[in-house]
Amino acid sequence: MFNKLFEPGKIGKVGIKNRLVMSPMGCGLANLDGTPSEDMIAFYEARAIGGAGLIIPEITRVNDVHGAGLMRQLSVTKNRHIEPLSKLAEAVHKHGSKIFIQLHHPGRETVSALLGGQPVVAPSPIPCKYLKQETRELKTEEVKELISQFIDGAVRVQKAGCDGVELHAAHGYLLQQFLSPYTNKREDEYGGSFENRLRMIQEIIVGIRKACGPDFPIGVRLSVEEFLEKTGVTEEYIHIQDGIKIAMALEEIGIDFIDVSCGLYETGITSVEPISFPQGWRRDMIMAVKNHVNIPVIGVSAIKEPTVAEKFLEDGVEDFVSMGRTWLADENWGKKVQEGREKEIRRCVSCLRCFESLNQYNAAGLPPECSLNPRLAKERRYGDLIHDTKGHTAVVVGGGPAGMCAAQTLASRGVKVTLIDRQGELGGTVNLAKKPPLKERMQWIAEYYQNEFERLGVEVKLNTEATADMIMSYKPDAVIVATGSTSIIPNKIPGVHGNAVYTVEDVLTGEAVLQGKKVAVIGAGLTGLETAEYLCTNENQVVVIDMQEKVAPNANHTNVADVCGRLAKSDVQYMLGYALKEIHEDCVILEKPEEHMEEKVSVDAVVLSLGYRPDQSLVSELEAKGVVVKLIGSAIQDGAIAPAVRTGYEVGRELFVEKHIPSFRIRKEELANFGKVSLMDNQEGIYISYLTDPAAIARILPPPLKPFSMPVVTLSVCHVNNPTFADDYYEAILGVYATYGKTLGLYPVGLVLGGPGAEMAVQCGRDNGSIPKKLGAEFVIRRNGDTVTAGVTRRGTQLVEATMKLGEYNSPLTAALYQFPAAGKQTFGGGFYFHIDREPDEEGVSHFKNASLLMNQCEYNYQSWEPGLAALNLKSSVDDPWAELPINTIIGGAYSKNSLLVHKLNLVEKLEADEVVPYLLTGRYDRTAFMETGRI
Repeated sequence: MFNKLFEPGKIGKVGIKNRLVMSPMGCGLANLDGTPSEDMIAFYEARAIGGAGLIIPEITRVNDVHGAGLMRQLSVTKNRHIEPLSKLAEAVHKHGSKIFIQLHHPGRETVSALLGGQPVVAPSPIPCKYLKQETRELKTEEVKELISQFIDGAVRVQKAGCDGVELHAAHGYLLQQFLSPYTNKREDEYGGSFENRLRMIQEIIVGIRKACGPDFPIGVRLSVEEFLEKTGVTEEYIHIQDGIKIAMALEEIGIDFIDVSCGLYETGITSVEPISFPQGWRRDMIMAVKNHVNIPVIGVSAIKEPTVAEKFLEDGVEDFVSMGRTWLADENWGKKVQEGREKEIRRCVSCLRCFESLNQYNAAGLPPECSLNPRLAKERRYGDLIHDTKGHTAVVVGGGPAGMCAAQTLASRGVKVTLIDRQGELGGTVNLAKKPPLKERMQWIAEYYQNEFERLGVEVKLNTEATADMIMSYKPDAVIVATGSTSIIPNKIPGVHGNAVYTVEDVLTGEAVLQGKKVAVIGAGLTGLETAEYLCTNENQVVVIDMQEKVAPNANHTNVADVCGRLAKSDVQYMLGYALKEIHEDCVILEKPEEHMEEKVSVDAVVLSLGYRPDQSLVSELEAKGVVVKLIGSAIQDGAIAPAVRTGYEVGRELFVEKHIPSFRIRKEELANFGKVSLMDNQEGIYISYLTDPAAIARILPPPLKPFSMPVVTLSVCHVNNPTFADDYYEAILGVYATYGKTLGLYPVGLVLGGPGAEMAVQCGRDNGSIPKKLGAEFVIRRNGDTVTAGVTRRGTQLVEATMKLGEYNSPLTAALYQFPAAGKQTFGGGFYFHIDREPDEEGVSHFKNASLLMNQCEYNYQSWEPGLAALNLKSSVDDPWAELPINTIIGGAYSKNSLLVHKLNLVEKLEADEVVPYLLTGRYDRTAFMETGRI
């Protein structure tokens, strides 16, 4: 049926097994040193397995000084990047797919924070109107240096065994900035005429061809239309006729393929389309290029379904179909199509959560998430589902995104699942989300799960109000409560229950039909804006009211701009910075909170869009019946589809799985089984920091400490040669950055010691400083030239395996993190510790009491500090769960000789012991202290 899609093709002399291309998208999975992480390799390998014939990974920088486009981004700036990149190529190649690397420089389309605070660079000092960064013009010699860096990067790509390169001259990045008269006002050889604006990319292409030979494919991703008239620009820019002219010139220079795109950051809605854009909307643009060149044409066009992709190939619009978000939503898209399983495809709905979350999570070093695919960028961590072999049954209450995902995941594991929902169709809040104009595609979500339930044998009972007794009649082993949330109605506002007051649900379900009326929508979030648009289609006159000074400040800006652009055509009014005070039959009374000025607005009806609160009404009743109950989705906290789907998947994959997960935090139920100024002089060893999952830190961090804004974990492995309180000993410390109010400090979650003075060091640490310490660790720290290795083993498990190549950090962030240490320098830092006592009462029963939070001040005096390129593995044992803080990416480390002096230990706050003890005991004792004995 889709013969064209799976017909082999060629780019230059490289054969591609089919016509499916995964287009480059930032995935935030690279290590901070620019190498691909194991998670990134697994991410792209999954798409190779899933049928992508050609994979073009994310933007790959060629310049480290002003060329960063992401915090975690691939790099080919150094020879040391070659070998790690080869592992990515190998993973893709073993499944018959090819890999091209996209060479990139953002130019003015990046932020100064990624460049250490310096201005961004561009052909001319014209800031991007979207990012609004201080912008400086590249000097001519800098342009020539960049040309060499692009060429050198391509050479490294070839040496890594990758199959080709793509130069990114689209979406407003540097090479496009040189090509466009809108951004290039230079007066040297790289600006002015068409030939001069083309010169930079021309010299890069000629240089790569000379360095890499005639058989190494070179292509260009090109924005052939900038659409700047949509933003009011009247000066010259790249129109489609100019884009075609550039494409033809690039072919003449000698490239092997053209990858057609459009737009720049200032017209980003055309580069990363929202849901309102139809599939294939770029068809004429791509076809215009195809009609003027003879090299293969690749193009993206918001394609989600195989029929549209096949039609593009049949009609000769392009030679290869490139898709981006489509592969994020379903890594097996190609495989499913080839095997005739189109109904099983999770079709991307263009909600833009992936791009929104990439920006949201960037500072924390986390990858994006998908509203439909909970496994996105977590393929290695999640692994395969564990099949249930004991015939478990489960009832899922709620047919929204969370409930549907939980039911599908459980059924995929072999669990017998019944899903109950009060509505007459699957989808939950999706049934509301699909009602506003141009959002019909949201129906795809429910359609996907409906097919999955038929395939997997999930019993679906609609139009059924679930009660505890009815649920228990199924004799479930567990109940998953996915009852979602209910609209917030502020009862304190007079008139809120009037006859002409409605909720978003009332309007979007059709229960309330409003036509030809003046309607006030209270709430200018994205839901309120979309509801306003829905009302406009029924000839209503709409005014949107909100206390915020800006519409939908927390929503994706592209989605907001898309909806607001259409609302403007309907003359929708906005009253921002106003609070709703009263509702009357013919008006609403508003108030400017700061000025205490009231304003009356005449309306016929009011629609409340004030958010939702979780519905947990079934939980206590079910728990009283002794059944396992799991809350998921908006029943925990109201939010978007993505977190709801993720919680559904995680419960679905973990329920009924018998395993003991080692943890620094123990359950309160286990407590019944439960049987410190000092100088560390001349200590010597390694210091490494990395980023972990924020949720991992939040889970083990005792109150009242709060996670630091960056999820930083530090590790030190040192030999303390001359402590004042013991013989010499070895010590390994695993700690996380935390805050108390505005105070930042290190909270140690695990310390293990070995060597002659270890026992006394443990006793002194616990008694005098309330520091969690354990004995019995074995240490190896060795230096051979500029290589340092360190290993820490305890009770049969190698907790730490570290290697450090001295000379440079993994990331420049390392120096700042450790306060820029250097020989002869003195720095100060603080640490948080928790004190607890265990005392018996009059009946001889022991209790934990007298809990408190303490903080010390430490002085570091450095004899040496040598930066290193660090590699690190952590493992857990039952007693020491060190790998519970997973390594997302290494920040960097150093080898150091220093002396540490503890100045003082202060009481910060008295605490309730029962609240903090479950977080603390694993750092102090082994599982044997909980009566888990029986050594053989």
